Amino acid sequence: MKKVLISAARCVGLLFVLCLYTTAIRCQSLSDAPLSADSVLRAGVSGRHVGHGESKSSPIFITGADGRHDTVVITTKSDYYQYVDTLTTVTANADSVLRVRDEVVLPDSSDRRGHYIEAHVGLGYGTLGYKLEGDDNKLNGSFSALLQLQYAYFFHQHWGVGAGLWFTNYTSHAHLAGDYYFERQTDSDTEPEYTHHSHINKWRERETIHNLGIPISLQTQWWNKSGDAGFFAALGIAPSFSVGKKYHVLDGEITHRGLYPNWNLTLEDMYEFGTIDYTDRDESKGSLSVKPAIGVFLDAGALLNVAPQIDIFVGGYFNYTFNDVNKSDKHPLGWGGEDYAFMHKYDGAYATDLAGKSHPWQVGVKVGVHWRHIAKPKTVHIDYYDHFTRLDTLVTLLERVDTVSTQHSDTFFTPIKHAARMVEKFNKIYFDFDSSVLNEESKNYLRSINDVLAHTSDSVRISIQGHASKEGLKKHNEALARRRAQRVADYLVEQGLDRKRIEVRGFGSSVENDENVNHTLNMDRRVEVKVILGEGANKYSNQIEYEK
Repeated sequence: MKKVLISAARCVGLLFVLCLYTTAIRCQSLSDAPLSADSVLRAGVSGRHVGHGESKSSPIFITGADGRHDTVVITTKSDYYQYVDTLTTVTANADSVLRVRDEVVLPDSSDRRGHYIEAHVGLGYGTLGYKLEGDDNKLNGSFSALLQLQYAYFFHQHWGVGAGLWFTNYTSHAHLAGDYYFERQTDSDTEPEYTHHSHINKWRERETIHNLGIPISLQTQWWNKSGDAGFFAALGIAPSFSVGKKYHVLDGEITHRGLYPNWNLTLEDMYEFGTIDYTDRDESKGSLSVKPAIGVFLDAGALLNVAPQIDIFVGGYFNYTFNDVNKSDKHPLGWGGEDYAFMHKYDGAYATDLAGKSHPWQVGVKVGVHWRHIAKPKTVHIDYYDHFTRLDTLVTLLERVDTVSTQHSDTFFTPIKHAARMVEKFNKIYFDFDSSVLNEESKNYLRSINDVLAHTSDSVRISIQGHASKEGLKKHNEALARRRAQRVADYLVEQGLDRKRIEVRGFGSSVENDENVNHTLNMDRRVEVKVILGEGANKYSNQIEYEK
């Protein structure tokens, strides 16, 4: 019998291997050749034992020693197997996988938007922009340099805004000449009714204001199709502040005379009426008095692209100051009457009453470099789908047998009397003076109470009774006792005890501690926890025995 079973098992094994091999060959052929929509293979048949039954045969009678017939019933047990038919479906489907590849993105050099740094130098003709009264007086301008550095941001291919700093100066040469008379003066001998005559001879002085400006502009640029040449212009305002303002008398002298009409006499070459050469005096140099300026400016010219990030600018500029920057206290040109000198104090022709309003201006040519920020090439991650043909194999079990298992758990409760004894071991919680804060020892006691109550019936409840010592007012003590009891109740709820099982009461200082034999106040500052036996609690009392 054993040999027969072994032979049968070998046959079943060979049959199973043959089925698997056939399936593998069929799948290989499906992967190498185009497939139809669905291909179905029979992978094999397997069996599983699911139970057994009984069948009775005919009785066999056996004769016993005493001549009676004993009936022996032979029962045959038959095992039943439920066969599960397995279908394997191979399907050719078009599928795809999301992948990521890295690509280097080069910046667009033709995009002129972005950040710029612009540096310019210029040379122009400028003047302080005022006139001198008198036919013999005149004012000439001078050449000066311009240094400019600014930042610009082009938010459009053709339009942008800029702001920066510039440094320049405005220089003028004043030429003074002429005769000036001062009637009815008094000389050093208190002689009245004399006329003072001042003659300006070959007078020349240089006046210079050094300005630091803040140009704020609207800019535009237009390029040809090839991008190698273009037009640039900037229009804006420029607040500026003087960082140097001075004058210097280069040449000239003044001759003074005294005319006495009563005597018909003219006096000259005297101390009071002498000739003064101002080029050798301290008064030949000094500072001008000017105000901050607000001006407008215009730049225009050609752009030449010499490198991917560099453009060369060649063009011209013009700036003009709106406001009158001269804030000098104007003095008459000539004798002032003190110490019989030329004037009280000479502050330059800019401070005389011959000078009009001052609006400095400048016009010139400039060259510069525009550096454009171009982002470096960057690597970006690009998601794409990799498409392929996928062979799906679906194994279907025609029938299935499920097994269900259940679990049962019993809950045992702690006897009530034992719970009461355990709670009474930790039922007094003490507090500091005028405090309802639990210390770590009190929290340990309360956790022990919570562990005991967790294994008792829900019908077992506790009464939390707060007390206070007799210091202080009665009303305050009652509120303090209530807070202490409430704090204990809250902590037990935090540990998981149902709030419905808790009763909170406050007795103030009306009940002394029965253990307080020495009547110390600190033992009255307490909370007592007592067990309340509810209905149905005693039916759990005899399930488990504990040692007393």
